[in-house]
Amino acid sequence: MLALAVAAIAQTSSQLESDDVKRVGIHLKCTCGCSDNLNCNMSSGQCHICKPARAKIFKMQQAGMSDDSIVDSFVKSGEFTLLSDPNSYFWVVPYFSLVLGGVVVWFVLKRLRGNKLHPATAGGPGLDDDPDFARYREAIERDTEKLD
Repeated sequence: MLALAVAAIAQTSSQLESDDVKRVGIHLKCTCGCSDNLNCNMSSGQCHICKPARAKIFKMQQAGMSDDSIVDSFVKSGEFTLLSDPNSYFWVVPYFSLVLGGVVVWFVLKRLRGNKLHPATAGGPGLDDDPDFARYREAIERDTEKLD
C-alpha cells in the first residue's frame, strides 16, 4: 500500500513539472517574492505558492480547459497577475545597437581624420601662418643638418 502511495505521489510531481503545466504557468506571476512565473525554482521547485497552483493547473487541464481559460480563471480569482509575453521585436535590439555604434564610430573617425587633413579649418590659424611653429621648424631644420 505504501509503495502505491509513493508511486502515485511521484507520478503527480512529474506531471506538475510537465511542459503543458509549464506552458500555462509561464503566463502567471508567482507571489512568493521571487518575481518569477509559476515555474519558479524557489526551494528546489517546491515553492509554497507555485506547487499548489501547478497542481490546480494540472487538474484544470485534465478537465479539458484551454490554456487561455485557465490563465483567465487564475487572474479573475485575484491570486495571481498576468505576465505579458516578451516583445516579438526584441531580436532587433542587438542589431540596432551595432548599427548605432558603427555610425558613432564613423562620425568620430570622420571628424578626427578631417581635422588632421585640414588644420586651418580646426578653428584656429593654419600651422604655416603660426610664427611659433615656424620658429620650431627652423630649429628642427638646423638640428637635422648637423646630423649629416
